[in-house]
Amino acid sequence: MSNAQRAGRKAHNLIWYGAAFAVIAAILCSYLFAGNVNSDHIIAKPKYPGKIGFNDFEERLKRREEIDEEFIDNLKKFSFNSASMILKEEDSKTNALYSPMSLYMALAMMAESAQGSTQEEILKAISMNDMDMIREQTGKLFRKLYFYNEIGRLNLANSLWLNKDIEFNKSFLDKMAADYYAHSFSVDFDDKYTSRKISEWVSEHTGGKLGTDPDDFPIDSEQVMTLLNTVYFYDEWVDSFNADKTAKDTFHLEDGNTISCDFMNMTRGSHRFVGADGYIASGLSFKNGGSMVFILPDEGISSMDMVSDPAILSEAVNSLFSEKCQFGKVIFKIPKFNYKAELDLRKSVESLGIKSVFEAGTADFTPLSETKPIFVSEIKQSAAISIDEKGCEATAFTKIDYVGAARPDGTAEMILDRPFIFAITGADACPLFIGVINNPAA
Repeated sequence: MSNAQRAGRKAHNLIWYGAAFAVIAAILCSYLFAGNVNSDHIIAKPKYPGKIGFNDFEERLKRREEIDEEFIDNLKKFSFNSASMILKEEDSKTNALYSPMSLYMALAMMAESAQGSTQEEILKAISMNDMDMIREQTGKLFRKLYFYNEIGRLNLANSLWLNKDIEFNKSFLDKMAADYYAHSFSVDFDDKYTSRKISEWVSEHTGGKLGTDPDDFPIDSEQVMTLLNTVYFYDEWVDSFNADKTAKDTFHLEDGNTISCDFMNMTRGSHRFVGADGYIASGLSFKNGGSMVFILPDEGISSMDMVSDPAILSEAVNSLFSEKCQFGKVIFKIPKFNYKAELDLRKSVESLGIKSVFEAGTADFTPLSETKPIFVSEIKQSAAISIDEKGCEATAFTKIDYVGAARPDGTAEMILDRPFIFAITGADACPLFIGVINNPAA
């Protein structure tokens, strides 16, 4: 192999994973690392916020941080623009799931590792003005979204897996630990057991739903770094469904066929809903805050057409927090679902304007390492979600490979027996997940 070829592969599989996860049953995970990761390998590690009891309202109030409104607006703009671009490409016969929070965290860290025009492209794509805003506000966002108590948990975790033979900028690693809560591990990419270590870390920080197969994390001797981001979420409905009222019924597919599935049923009085031209929206709240918004397009309107327009998607998801919202009786009939989705995000990221990161001759990741060249080969996200009478479970990980070289009146019927859209939101209504259910039995 020539020197040029080796340079072209130098940072092969410098990977960035983002995982976002919502679980039904409380699964307690270590904050540090999977059990098989030796602590001697840790180069830098963050200090996580301590746990707060669900009923310790005073302490929870002390933890609340005000986040810059411009940052939140920019984050939402990126979330809906990227969701529309990504989800519109999905097959209308299958279910789709995307975590904008996971991709944001991955791209924010990528921006931190870049400089010059490479960094500028990333900042523009995620609708952010500068790195100072990202560093300060992303840390605040982490702490505001974060909760860990006997009811549920929402945590973002990041890690960098570094080739032990490559010199990385220590100041960069320290910054990642301080501002992005990222662990840094030194590993041997000649040792196949490293794949298992990475796999175990992802599995642990996604409640065991993702990362269970080491083959999903291939390594080779030319690999420079693997970066992972996880978002773990577990919470229960404020108003749980009565399992005795769950019953089989018919769901109408986009192609005119029907399938039978279990529907959860509940009626709420004086509940929020929006009846707008083209859709009905309502939502269910979680005990630790946040909510799951359900959007049912009118008959004859495709859910895929709705998500393809970022303005309409943003309006629909945010409608329950706007002046359009009204209160009345809401009849919920929601199918139980449980599915996984795989997304190849490279083309979507390029469409957002991030292009130079994929080019060996122009990508500039000098803040990360003086090793040249380093560039990105692919960006992928895997996701999974399920809901039942008690709560919601969702998970996603984003993988970035770096390489070298009719309106209701007073009553809303959320009868979700045809394709619909949903969003899970956290603090300040920030979208954690956005998805489309085309076939709940799939």
